[in-house]
Amino acid sequence: MNIEEDKMSAHIPAFSDLLITLRAELGNDLDLVLIMAVISERHYARANHAPGINALSLAMYADIPRETVRRKVAKLIGKGWVKCNDQGILSPTPQAAIDLANGTAATLRYLSAVRQPTGH
Repeated sequence: MNIEEDKMSAHIPAFSDLLITLRAELGNDLDLVLIMAVISERHYARANHAPGINALSLAMYADIPRETVRRKVAKLIGKGWVKCNDQGILSPTPQAAIDLANGTAATLRYLSAVRQPTGH
């Protein structure tokens, strides 16, 4: 097996495990996974002077219907995982990091798996 095939054979099961874990962490809803990921990504990019993201921009960016994003953001706010400031900018809360720790661990396992070829 060449190096690219080796990487792919590590990637596929690790990615499946990651998605399964993240889906379970976020109520068996992959849209919530994506919405939470985009909110977090934009929040941390904002720390580097990139703009944050509001629900409408998130809907356009992730290609998810605006009403779906609005409903799911409200759900994330209700769980205490996302907050919205006066300008409508969304950001993750410290509670999200606590409650979604298994997802973070799964993400780190995934990254480790794809960095190391199998059998090495």
